[in-house]
Amino acid sequence: MNTQSASELDLGSLEKLSRDQLCELDWKSLSCFTGELLDLHAEGALGNEEFAKLPRRPILCIDQIELLNEERIEASFTFPDSADDWSFAKDEALEMLFQDQLDQLVGFWGARKADGIGRALSSGVCQLHQSLDFEPGKRLRYVMEKRKWMEGDSGGGTAVFNGRIIDDNDQPILETKNVIVGILNPQTIRELRGKYGGTQGVDDSHAHDKVSNLLIPIYDTDLGLGEKQDDVISSREATQKITPELWPLRYHFRGDPVVPGNFGTHGMISLIKDTAREHFGLKNPVFKSMKKKSFSGMIFEDPKQIRFELVEISMPNANEVSVKEANLYLEDSEGNKLIEDPIYTFKNLTVTDA
Repeated sequence: MNTQSASELDLGSLEKLSRDQLCELDWKSLSCFTGELLDLHAEGALGNEEFAKLPRRPILCIDQIELLNEERIEASFTFPDSADDWSFAKDEALEMLFQDQLDQLVGFWGARKADGIGRALSSGVCQLHQSLDFEPGKRLRYVMEKRKWMEGDSGGGTAVFNGRIIDDNDQPILETKNVIVGILNPQTIRELRGKYGGTQGVDDSHAHDKVSNLLIPIYDTDLGLGEKQDDVISSREATQKITPELWPLRYHFRGDPVVPGNFGTHGMISLIKDTAREHFGLKNPVFKSMKKKSFSGMIFEDPKQIRFELVEISMPNANEVSVKEANLYLEDSEGNKLIEDPIYTFKNLTVTDA
């Protein structure tokens, strides 16, 4: 099948093709993608074995991509009709799971422009407009609009998009400005793995087994609060052990295990929610917004711990708790920093009482 005919295939035509026929397509020329094509990409079966891959399900929450061109991405996901068919605990907070889909879509777009491996770098303001919970049969739509593409000197590049998750009435659920994903040379990733111990690999032999009631890792040791003065808590810290058995590593990504950056964001938000409940009296805190996030490193599978640090926690009004700054550090099991600077940084994270 030639490149021109591939670019003209619609979803209906793609659904009629066999797995072998799908694997023969030039995926970089397609303008839409079925769920099976996305799964093949996650397995590295579309000629992308050495390059960027989507995460496997259940971390991948995209059923299909209806449109992908130079300027725009439109995709969708529908929750299963029964909680029994949903892989996560049905009361699990989902904002950062679905924020991750925006990053994945931008990385997928960038991987069509340059052979490499995608890594989320940063994003600007992220705002939740409606609750984002498991709702049987509810459909979510992703709409991404390109701001710029910058080619790198070594063949990679950087993609910048604005992203929205909307409902079927075109009402916004979650909006994020300036989603930035870099496409890195695979050799660069290998060098980082060698430097920071990410060479153990993980056992993903059961990655296709049905799973249920998954919880996104948050933190397993609470290190407590700093000083409180004038209703402002100076800091709070917690840690989470990282081992090759940590479940997200089986799915994100095949052959290149790394903890999803937005799962680290989820852990940070969970720590803020607990602080809001325990020390500011919010009954049911939920994520509201953040001003900025930046990722400058990766959490590989080698045994260690990550440290969450909240800085300047306050209550700007009766229903909100805000953190001026939050950082995530890599440490060994003794609490010694592996890298002096934080690998994740966040500005103005806010939770509100639902």
